[in-house]
Amino acid sequence: MPRIELIPEVYYAPNDPYHWEVDNLPLKNIIQRQNLINLALDGALEQMRDAIVTQGSVANRLNQSIEQDGSLKTVAVDDTLHSLEEHADTANYVRMSKSQSDKLDLITDEATDIILQVDKDGSNVVTFDSGTVIFESSDTVIPSVTSPNKVKFDMVFPASAAHRHYFGLVPVHADGTPDYINYKVTSVSTVYIEGSLRVYINGVRIFESDEVYVPGPLVDDAWTLMSVTPDHANGTFVLSTALSEDDIIRIDFDILLS
Repeated sequence: MPRIELIPEVYYAPNDPYHWEVDNLPLKNIIQRQNLINLALDGALEQMRDAIVTQGSVANRLNQSIEQDGSLKTVAVDDTLHSLEEHADTANYVRMSKSQSDKLDLITDEATDIILQVDKDGSNVVTFDSGTVIFESSDTVIPSVTSPNKVKFDMVFPASAAHRHYFGLVPVHADGTPDYINYKVTSVSTVYIEGSLRVYINGVRIFESDEVYVPGPLVDDAWTLMSVTPDHANGTFVLSTALSEDDIIRIDFDILLS
């Protein structure tokens, strides 16, 4: 607002043909009103200048957040404390961190797959992509469920595992004429469980996969490397080296009862 108080007022002077005190009263009132208006306008202008801040004009500042029709600009609302960090959790809505959101992105829409790993090294991993996962009983394991969320497996002794153990038997020569190499576990060539045959020569057990040294029947006799080849289906076995008639041979084996 121009400083109008600096403009000299024109009043009637004492030598003018007017009563200079009385006739000047209306002019003084007008000048006083103008000064009051000027002061009020100066106050309004100061407030407007304070509202401009760094935008150049009040209009520029208002255009940052208000549309031409007076509604709020969406962009301005999004930029003003609209990040999740500025929000607070409530009973119905909670914030989510970036890492939690990334985990959700890994889940396929309407995903139903579940992966079960049934061993330590992960070599037996099965993906179930539909339907129901069924834990089926076997001869030795029976699964059961305890409410609300416990699954346990009970071990049982299967009937198929029932067997009879024979030990300390003297085998029978497979041929009519003993060759001290080919033997039957019994006179009727009893079928035995695979892997159950144990053969002892002069107190030392011999094996199928590795040869071991076996002593002779006498103290001074030489030791001989020997192994055995079992044939469980025919109830027989074969020695890698022939025995003598003085050697002592004993066997153990198991047969199924079912």
